[in-house]
Amino acid sequence: MPEVIDRLSEILEGAPAPRTLRDDEITLARRHGEQRAALPEYSLPQVITEYHLLRTTILEILDEEGPSTPVVVELLSEVFLLAVREAAGEFADRRNAAAAAQLRDTDARFRHMIEAVKDYAIFTVDPGGFITSWNNGCTRMKQYTSDEAVGQHFSMLYPEEGRRRDEPMGHLRTAAIEGRFRGEGVRRRKNGDLFLADVSITPLYDEGTLTGFAKVVQDLTERNALVQERDLSRTDSTRLRAEAEDRERFVTRLSHDLRSPLATAKMGAELIAAAPHDAAQVRSWADRLVKALQRADQMIGDLLDASRLDAGEPMTLAFDRCDLGAIAGELRDEFAVRHGDRFVTELDGDMVGFWNPDGLRSMLDNLLSNAVKYGDRTQPITIRIRRVDDRVLISVHNFGSIIPLEEQQKLFRRFHRAPVAQASHTPGWGIGLALVKGIAEAHHGVVKAESYPIEGTTFTVDLPIDARAKPDRT
Repeated sequence: MPEVIDRLSEILEGAPAPRTLRDDEITLARRHGEQRAALPEYSLPQVITEYHLLRTTILEILDEEGPSTPVVVELLSEVFLLAVREAAGEFADRRNAAAAAQLRDTDARFRHMIEAVKDYAIFTVDPGGFITSWNNGCTRMKQYTSDEAVGQHFSMLYPEEGRRRDEPMGHLRTAAIEGRFRGEGVRRRKNGDLFLADVSITPLYDEGTLTGFAKVVQDLTERNALVQERDLSRTDSTRLRAEAEDRERFVTRLSHDLRSPLATAKMGAELIAAAPHDAAQVRSWADRLVKALQRADQMIGDLLDASRLDAGEPMTLAFDRCDLGAIAGELRDEFAVRHGDRFVTELDGDMVGFWNPDGLRSMLDNLLSNAVKYGDRTQPITIRIRRVDDRVLISVHNFGSIIPLEEQQKLFRRFHRAPVAQASHTPGWGIGLALVKGIAEAHHGVVKAESYPIEGTTFTVDLPIDARAKPDRT
């Protein structure tokens, strides 16, 4: 154990870069397990408890100097979990050949290790998301007993809005494709209370076949309270600086984009004044002038809507009976004229409901414009609309550059443009997706983005069929 502590000190000196055990550190952990196996009074739970107590002690020492950073906490957690795995495996191999064979099985070894862990909720699910194991930390954090949880779908641990956005299965898909899912999000306890959690999901394989997922959850409530109190002024300063930079970029783009329609309108007015008696030319110039002013008016309207949303003021829309399929068909035809015949519309039955027609048109227009700007120009863009019970799902899919997971949560912020958008030098203000989100929420709906290699990028809007009725939040 002293050698393990010495090596751990060396590892912490290399923080904050995340890392895992190297071969020499694995050897140290196995040697510790071998030594403990030679002592008759030692049991497997005691070996595990040694590491748990060591981790707790080190975190307390570090916290005396200030709250531990998430990177350090993650580093310690990964180092100790891997060390426990190696020490416990060696202990079992030395103590009992039959137990060692059992521990080599992934599920059995996982159950033996995690039962001693109380600070983390650790459980497994099958490929369909149904819970197959549940440690004591889960009961402490989530409030469900093992009997209540095992066999249930793990989506019950997510809040309602997360389930509607299909976050549970989406996180499993990300873990299966990328080899791991890691992120922070809101989770739900048995009594309905919500809390912020740090979540890690790892796929489990048996001879190349996906058999399920292991999920580790840390409650960030206490840690975040300390960090937020300490870093409040620093966060405010960073946010204000970022907002100032966003506004500066936006004003520059707006000035450039408004100049074009206003210049067209000015020229049209001058030409009309110069030849008022040429009826044909006057009509032609007047038509151009009106269209240029309409473009400028639309830009200003979008800006005002985005500003109200950023100030926390929801959009106020009037709802009427309209045909969503017809709106999608009109936009498909308009985009086909400008960008070629590569737009596909898939309708699943009757798409008549109570919405705001202009809002739906603006929402679809922004999503299609995004797909055209950043999608593969040789591949089709698909608009799919399907009805599920009393809701309608509207999705726009394109192939092309993938949006990283960490960027997907920022896409709907006003003035934000993903790095791939900035690198492409494609014109844009960064308010289109903020308007999409605002329009969806004004209809009592939600919007989400999904982007995977090979599969492409899909934006999905989930709306009630009748937006006139406010949803029941109970």
